[in-house]
Amino acid sequence: MLLKFKYFLFFFLISYATFAQFSNYHVGDTINDFTVTDTDGQSYTLYNLLNQGKYVYIEFFATNCGTCQSKTPIFNAFYDKYGCNTGDMFCISIEVAGHNNADVVAFEQQYGGTTHHAPAVSVDGGAATVVTDFGVNTFPVICGIGPDKKLFVENITPVQNVYDLAQSFPRGFNPPVMNCTANIESTQHSLFKVFPNPIHRFVHITTKNPIIYLSVFNLDGKAVYHQKFGYVKDIQLDLNLTNGIYLLELKSKTIIRYHKIIVIN
Repeated sequence: MLLKFKYFLFFFLISYATFAQFSNYHVGDTINDFTVTDTDGQSYTLYNLLNQGKYVYIEFFATNCGTCQSKTPIFNAFYDKYGCNTGDMFCISIEVAGHNNADVVAFEQQYGGTTHHAPAVSVDGGAATVVTDFGVNTFPVICGIGPDKKLFVENITPVQNVYDLAQSFPRGFNPPVMNCTANIESTQHSLFKVFPNPIHRFVHITTKNPIIYLSVFNLDGKAVYHQKFGYVKDIQLDLNLTNGIYLLELKSKTIIRYHKIIVIN
């Protein structure tokens, strides 16, 4: 009987190790701090985000993973639906297989989906340190870390749509829907082009109709930037705004156009 129990315990432990997503962390554990830099050169520190009250979702993926090709666009749509990291939820993708920035950018371009994409980190940006610290056993895996610095979900499964990811929200956490893609005028408007969007700091505007006035309004309707131009058709601005969603107003002599812009620092 004791021998049978030992065999049972052995296979139970093997089974647990097989299905555990991380070797070093499980639900309720405090996650170590880390700093990573995404493929755009933007750096993020976990504890800085958590100390702001954000819930951080991490997608661990590999560029040579077939399943990741179907999960990453869902994760990016999740990121897009809840504000592109401007609200109380922060999403980031971390590559686990040691591939570099060029590989990750190529993967995102091919498989990242049609919404805005969450920041992605390769081996060039410190991904390996995070992967080792977590002891990632499998991929793709999407986990969640709360403002208390503890893991509240080790792996969200199944992930067939954004609703599946939203079901992981802890009790009391109900972030507002802040779609970044929906209801945004096309950046390829026939008269104006505004890019990139989201922006970190600089925004580039080209136009067929010369711009006379440009203003930026926050969600309270307050003008946070205003400038008059001398009928220019190509502008690069250093807006230097805090994280958030803004309305860009462009005026020519005969028309006014508006574009929603998202600032992520």
